[in-house]
Amino acid sequence: MNDKKSGAERQRKARQKKRELGLIKIEVWVPPSGRKAIRQLETELNNAILKQPFKEDHLMTKLTATNLIEQLSLTEEVVNGEISVSTIAGDTPVIQAVMQDVDEFPVMISVGEEQIIAIVNLWTADEIIDGKKADLNEYLLRLNMPVPLSAFSIINNQYVLFGALSVNSNISEVIEEISTLTNNVMEALETCREYLRP
Repeated sequence: MNDKKSGAERQRKARQKKRELGLIKIEVWVPPSGRKAIRQLETELNNAILKQPFKEDHLMTKLTATNLIEQLSLTEEVVNGEISVSTIAGDTPVIQAVMQDVDEFPVMISVGEEQIIAIVNLWTADEIIDGKKADLNEYLLRLNMPVPLSAFSIINNQYVLFGALSVNSNISEVIEEISTLTNNVMEALETCREYLRP
């Protein structure tokens, strides 16, 4: 009885690790002779995406821009169209993630050696009502604490909302960051409206 429980527990943990890697379970119907071919295809797909076979003691390889876009593309949110992702070429590759119906505020994601930075542009200093800049800056500083997984900052003349993750994060945490950032942007625009030009 104990062996059965431990076996079920191991299976549950294995499935959870696969979910954390961004993999999804699908059901297919094939003739008995196709079982081996399906298993082989599953292995080849996973190895190609993850760059190495799945291991029980290995949750995720260190994320890079290349394998992050690959893993994002396989998530349920991207497959069903809730989020769209693309790569912007350059010296430092940037991933652009856009939540459905919020395409005016894309999340720009860059992957460094130690962390992943996700940034959304909010407004420029020129869009602030004359005489309201100091009040807005103080308000944003106070707002930084209660805003989940995000913080306000200024880059040159641009106000931004950003979040940071470890490169060892799993793909579900990256999806959560994208979703949370986008939601926080919409709330910030609403609460800061009195400081901004119409």
